Amino acid sequence: RLLDGSGAEVDSVSYEGEDSDWDVPYGYDSLSGNWAKLSEGSPTPGGANDQEWGGANHLQGNCYPPQDHIHSGAYILEGRVVTMVSESDVIEDGRVLVRDGIIEAVWSAAEGTPATAAGVISIQTSGTIYPGFIDPHNHAKYNLIPLWDHGTNGWDNRYQWQSYSGYSDAKDIGCSLYDSSAMRFAELRAVAGGNTALQGSSTSSTDTFETMLARNIELYNFGKDYIHTKVTELESDYSGQHIKDGNSSGELDAWFLHLAEGVDESSRAEFDILVANDLLVGEVVIVHGTGLTQTEFSALGDVGGSLAWSPTSNLLLYGDTTDIATAKAEGVNIMIGPDWGPSGSKSSMHELKTADWWDDNVLGDVFTDYELVQAITTNIVDAIGWSEHTGRIQEGLAADLVVLDTFRSDPYRNVVDAIDPDVRLVVVGGLAVFGDVDIMEAMDDEVEIIEGVGFTKATDITYDGVPEAQQTYAEMITALQECNQGAGVPLEYLFTLGDERYFDVLNRSLTFQSGRSIDLWGDYYDVELNEDGHRVDGTVAGAGPIDTTPPSNGGSEDTETACSDGVDNDGDPYVDCDDFDCSDTAVCGGEDNQTPVPEPELPVLWPTYGPRGGTIPHLTTIEEGIHLEECQSTEETLAEATVTATPASKVLLCGAILIVMQPTDECIEASSSFCNLEVADAVSVPAHLCSDSGAYPDEVTCRAAYKFIDAEDEPGPEPEPEPEEESWTDGPFYWVAIFVALAVIVGSIGIVNSNLRELSGREPSVLVEEE
Repeated sequence: RLLDGSGAEVDSVSYEGEDSDWDVPYGYDSLSGNWAKLSEGSPTPGGANDQEWGGANHLQGNCYPPQDHIHSGAYILEGRVVTMVSESDVIEDGRVLVRDGIIEAVWSAAEGTPATAAGVISIQTSGTIYPGFIDPHNHAKYNLIPLWDHGTNGWDNRYQWQSYSGYSDAKDIGCSLYDSSAMRFAELRAVAGGNTALQGSSTSSTDTFETMLARNIELYNFGKDYIHTKVTELESDYSGQHIKDGNSSGELDAWFLHLAEGVDESSRAEFDILVANDLLVGEVVIVHGTGLTQTEFSALGDVGGSLAWSPTSNLLLYGDTTDIATAKAEGVNIMIGPDWGPSGSKSSMHELKTADWWDDNVLGDVFTDYELVQAITTNIVDAIGWSEHTGRIQEGLAADLVVLDTFRSDPYRNVVDAIDPDVRLVVVGGLAVFGDVDIMEAMDDEVEIIEGVGFTKATDITYDGVPEAQQTYAEMITALQECNQGAGVPLEYLFTLGDERYFDVLNRSLTFQSGRSIDLWGDYYDVELNEDGHRVDGTVAGAGPIDTTPPSNGGSEDTETACSDGVDNDGDPYVDCDDFDCSDTAVCGGEDNQTPVPEPELPVLWPTYGPRGGTIPHLTTIEEGIHLEECQSTEETLAEATVTATPASKVLLCGAILIVMQPTDECIEASSSFCNLEVADAVSVPAHLCSDSGAYPDEVTCRAAYKFIDAEDEPGPEPEPEPEEESWTDGPFYWVAIFVALAVIVGSIGIVNSNLRELSGREPSVLVEEE
């Protein structure tokens, strides 16, 4: 019910009981005047269902998106541009215009600068620009653990090494894998290798730190979340109904399924279960598939399925890897992913080294360099429903980019041979998150320095307003080093170059070598760097300093026209004298050089929502209204606002909304900073009234609301979301209790079961590869 200030009912709506139409929104039909299910189309917030929704469709978001986590503004990257649209689509002297996190234009310097890029700051990368690399197989929270020096002859399948006693010792790093620092380190480790997205985050976690540095494939991306993961064993009675439903409805984008990880018949037979249970769908991405043969790959190729190949992990654990040549010949879409810290490489770029060595020395050069690069870019986005959003350098796609030093004439061989010092810049959604110091300082004002062995990089991993995202890189490393003190295993090293333990373990491994002479260090990493940490034969080593003044982009030659015709050149909401060289133009001739901007229309009666249990200030919209939570304003503030005393057995809810009415360069400071705001942008401040909502400029106005609810209606903390496809190892204390109870009640049955498992060679699963 919606009541006015006097308590009179303004409007109301009621809903029938729960039924089978899950995920079908309700809405209001302005013609019939009835509330009903909206079976077609999409919800229209703030309007009736028969009205066209005119709001913004955000590419990515969460409940409380911080302003400095969303790119705003524009810049141009100069360099050799490898679009990945086709093998030949390479622009030798290219330009990429990025605006508000999106690629707005791509062109050659010979074509001249488009009008939309006039006056935009241009960055001379002196390198080669690629779409960001994507990791299709990982278990990110385990990436604090270094490579496993198991010293054995390996195993036949994953269930054997999971029950091996030395596996527990290999994880003894002394640090919690569920702390925010673990995921922040894992994302930075991936980003440092050129990854802008990775698979293998927990599907039950909604922690904000899991969406900061790189896109996490299982979580909310590009306005949807239709990607599923299964890591645990595929049992014969597994129905996977959600996979079948998603496949038949067309909503399923991808299903990452760990299958046939091993070299024995039992591993291969898991594919038979997939077929028998009608789960062999085109959206499936089989992770590993080490035990599969031509028969299985033919069936997988026939449905248009994919395979995520992780050769480093396969070789280290089993002494052999997937028959990738047969998979390719049978039409299977090939992806390459590094797997996790205990048995894999650090990023997709580094995993290419093992894949390339295997291709050259065992397969006889089955893959071209272009095909290898496809396996960490376009092959993945095309298979998971992301091709319209990222994965190529095209107008309208997200600015997920990696810039590498140019040291090979073949741009694809340039990726295969690239190592840590060659990563010039990594951009996620338009934000520069990692790269060389000079280019990061040109694009970000909060960088931290990271020292490698013989080279130096910079990063920005802090975001204002995001819980657990204020920890700097230095603070994160200090915290991890403290928890690792006295542990049996050292922490993972951030880079591959300089990680002597990594190469030592691989060189001594009986399984990884298995009669072979795989020398990744000698073949790929033993390069000569100059005193600045760049390849002596690369283009970055001979480049001059970066010039970020606007004229460096060769913008419009007719500055008078660019300014006086109303074109904005500095990214703010109006044309003024701060724009590119406008000082002598007609635009700057008057006393008031700002083009008037219409103020947003504010409702007389504001909609409200809540409580939701969160009081962090966050971006909102005028249409969404005022977010109410249990009021935290002081008695003095409440008295000034003439809020009546809270009646007995009642709880006071309040909230405020700050709306930008005119252009401003100032920030809203409301326990978090909200900057670069445009007219009609709004910030919600739950649990506070206007007078204690923080500091904001004169161009911003405030509206507040409050109401009383019954004390018993006050919501408690929301329960943790149940995992969609989690390993049974989530919630270890619960399961320990279950096992103890079962041992007491049916101990004899447990003994029989244990004996049967031992006879079959399939030991019980232990904590491993959680999702």
